[in-house]
Amino acid sequence: MPNMTMSGTVLVSIVNLIMQVSPPAWQMEYEVRNLEASEIWLVVGESLMLKHDNKQIELSYARGKMQPGVQVFGYFDPQVVKIPAGGSLRRSVEINWPCRLSDIWNEVREVELSPGEYEVSVRIGFALTAKPKAPKVGEDVEDPVLRWQKTAVSPPMQVVHKWSQHQ
Repeated sequence: MPNMTMSGTVLVSIVNLIMQVSPPAWQMEYEVRNLEASEIWLVVGESLMLKHDNKQIELSYARGKMQPGVQVFGYFDPQVVKIPAGGSLRRSVEINWPCRLSDIWNEVREVELSPGEYEVSVRIGFALTAKPKAPKVGEDVEDPVLRWQKTAVSPPMQVVHKWSQHQ
């Protein structure tokens, strides 16, 4: 049985994580289960936000806060997919190593892992409505989205990363 954690009544679990050696990549599948009494809206299509703290790695597909000083040309509501009450959705992602990241959401543009053991978790964003309300006068454009979105994180999965670009 996969590891799961709850945020209210939304469960996130890493179902499968396969390590590919050449080219180096992780192929991961995670599941979001909606135990709410009504539908939820899962945030999809977001750039990966990768947080790496020693041996802890969080892979976030939730809408995050933009990095300080980022200037964007327009701000768009997150893309969402409806999960009915009692329903679930599986998502598959591939993470190539070294991992290239968007500097809109991440502090660095590229992450490379040294070989070793890591605890990997997945963060998702979801909401109870299909889109956030518009910003109020004088309010930062991100504020309504960050208020609207809730998050849930899977329990960590132990991963042994065996590849490094510098081997």
